[in-house]
Amino acid sequence: MRTLQSMLLAGGLWLSTSLPAWAGGIAIVDFQQAINQVSEGERARAELKALEEQKQQEISDLETQLRQKDEAFSAQVSTYQSQVQMNILTPEARAEREQQLGMMQQELMQLQQTYQQTAMNAEMELQKVYSEKMEIIITKMRAVSESIAQEKSIDLVFEVTESGLVFASGSVTDITPDLITRYNGN
Repeated sequence: MRTLQSMLLAGGLWLSTSLPAWAGGIAIVDFQQAINQVSEGERARAELKALEEQKQQEISDLETQLRQKDEAFSAQVSTYQSQVQMNILTPEARAEREQQLGMMQQELMQLQQTYQQTAMNAEMELQKVYSEKMEIIITKMRAVSESIAQEKSIDLVFEVTESGLVFASGSVTDITPDLITRYNGN
């Protein structure tokens, strides 16, 4: 039993001397909170909102066109069907009307494809712009966080969202307020 205790004690001493000491401590930072509070984040959100509203207007305009063309097509089909039932169209007129209806249907389908493509492109563009803006801000925030950590002699900084942090005791420093202040100051 004493041999086991001696081995565990010796192993514990070796382990404690081989691991780096966290003399400066550990800190956390919340980039999402900081993005929501820094002026550049507010500007980015405003630009994204304006872009989103512009894209929504484009989609809404296409939707209005699509609805109008669909209503016009439906009215033309209804008129044609009535004329066919009453047998008032000559074979030539009937062929001409069917060709016109076919062209209208094709235009309607093309407009529907344009509408769907525009909606998909708008979503992709919004995601791309969002990603680009957030990448710029987060890159800057990483640099500022690193600078703060060096000044405060902090050995390790975890970003609470990315690391999936579950718990941080009161002894862990939160540098998010410092990050926000310094970021807005630059």
